[in-house]
Amino acid sequence: MNSCIHAGLRWLIRSGIQDESGGVARYYRAHEREYKTISTGITAFFISALVRLHWSKGEPPPGPAIRAGHFLIEHAFDPASELFFFERGDASDPRASLAYFFDCGIIVRGLLDLWKATSDRAYLECAEKCGLAMTTKMSVVDGSFFPLYDVSANHPHAGSGSWALEPGVYQLKVGMAFLELAEATGLGQFKASMESLLKWSLRLQESFLGDSDDPHRVMDRAHAYCYFLEGLLPEAALDRDCSQALQYGILRVENLLEEVGKEFERCDVIAQLLRLRIYADLMGVMELSRGRADLEANTIIEYQMQSTDPKIDGGFAFARRNGQIVEHINPMATIFAVQALKMWEQADEGTFRQSWKALI
Repeated sequence: MNSCIHAGLRWLIRSGIQDESGGVARYYRAHEREYKTISTGITAFFISALVRLHWSKGEPPPGPAIRAGHFLIEHAFDPASELFFFERGDASDPRASLAYFFDCGIIVRGLLDLWKATSDRAYLECAEKCGLAMTTKMSVVDGSFFPLYDVSANHPHAGSGSWALEPGVYQLKVGMAFLELAEATGLGQFKASMESLLKWSLRLQESFLGDSDDPHRVMDRAHAYCYFLEGLLPEAALDRDCSQALQYGILRVENLLEEVGKEFERCDVIAQLLRLRIYADLMGVMELSRGRADLEANTIIEYQMQSTDPKIDGGFAFARRNGQIVEHINPMATIFAVQALKMWEQADEGTFRQSWKALI
């Protein structure tokens, strides 16, 4: 398993998934030999992965993480709105002027990781500006947030057709960024935003997954639902409602994987579920099923690609359709998979003791 972890980290650094600009592509299409558009949120996940999984204290952070941070601040940050653009690619794309609430939250966490690793306050200052803009420009009175902000039109809005375009309980993962900002800056409004978002999410969480018969939609929603469960972790050991929602949610995702996994299964969902199991056990919320955890770890490993092509070798594929690997080599799937395997290795040895802040 250790070799799988190292191979995954090597793919992140050496595969070319990180562009010369420092930005990271959404995924690599192996058959077409082409990279998807650079995603600012994926770039932030990339930073957090290298800092939390590949960096040793007392040493300089990996160069690719620094380049990714510079990309976010210099090329993806909009000084007028103080938000981060969703993608950096074709300027004619309608999404070129959009900032996504969720992705901005992931970016805030990535910048805070770099600030902690380098002590460079530029990262903290940019993260704080973005966090304040999110809480003032994108908040809704019910405790949720507008999922989109049109920078060119200077107003927030929601879309339809995808969970990422609608307010939803998945937004609770951004609450982790708010709590880390509150700790770093001492500003109480970040903690207040997290508390309001948590109350709103707990009220609506049972209806989020819906009742679709489409395996792709079920798995897509399960991925987003796992973000909600991850957002519960800061309070799960202290709050009964959060604890019960986390326990219920883990069983729900487990059942969904069993129901539709043969038709369509996503690597990142399995990795998210395994990470949640390990944290729930550590927090005393739900005893770890070692058999299921071991099965999930081995299933994750099946997604890791082997090839003579460095663009592919060591990366993790996105999904399986009817048992066949979909060869979109995916940085987010790779990051979640590597962390899940590393956590399971420690949990299996009885040495896992990380706080929720370590979760990417």
